[in-house]
Amino acid sequence: MLVKEAKAIIGSLGYPSKMPCLSYGLPACEAKWVPEFCKNLNLPIPPHYGCDFGSLLAKNPDSPCHNCYADNRGNYTYESLKHGQLLRLLGTYHSLWKDAMIMLIDRYIDPSEPYFRWLDSGDLPHKKMLHDIVEIANALPHVKFWLPTQERRLVSKFLRYNKKPDNLCIRISNVRKDSHAPESTTTFKFFAKNVITSSSISTENKHNCPSDQYDNTCGPCRKCWDTGNEHTIYKLH
Repeated sequence: MLVKEAKAIIGSLGYPSKMPCLSYGLPACEAKWVPEFCKNLNLPIPPHYGCDFGSLLAKNPDSPCHNCYADNRGNYTYESLKHGQLLRLLGTYHSLWKDAMIMLIDRYIDPSEPYFRWLDSGDLPHKKMLHDIVEIANALPHVKFWLPTQERRLVSKFLRYNKKPDNLCIRISNVRKDSHAPESTTTFKFFAKNVITSSSISTENKHNCPSDQYDNTCGPCRKCWDTGNEHTIYKLH
């Protein structure tokens, strides 16, 4: 596969300014703009788009998904950004998406910062993407991957029959603000062969994420990629 062919399949890799690494973001929340956008660009409407569970949580003011930063707000209103998210989403359905991602991540990853973040916006749209993410991590053991998600049911079903690679940190987001019980001791306590981590949002300055010390960037911290870090508490955006 040529590099240009791989890029045509995946859409593009993201370079978020607050992160120390590459990323891959998708349309967030209900993503109601997707069908009209596809129509205007003469693109197929994907079978699934937006956040499945997250779009339901977004209706609850006590949920961290309520007023999501990626839900058609700020930079996420730009058509160029939406176009990129849409092409990435469509790419996840391609049979060669996994192989294209392996090639491009390996090509463009910074060897001094071998980290990658999945879903800096959006969530897992289908089980194929989760299976492919696991295979990508297996193929690139020198890269540390972080997958934040609300799709605990999808992850739970996968883990019943599959082993997660050590270099993939799946971090389940808690469903309520200021609720900091690690999901690894509740939903996933029976999956001893897999280490699952979690995260939550604090509105009470009880966060342990140090981003506010580094101008809302990661700074030198890489705990979100660390499976030894059982639970991260973020400050409300």
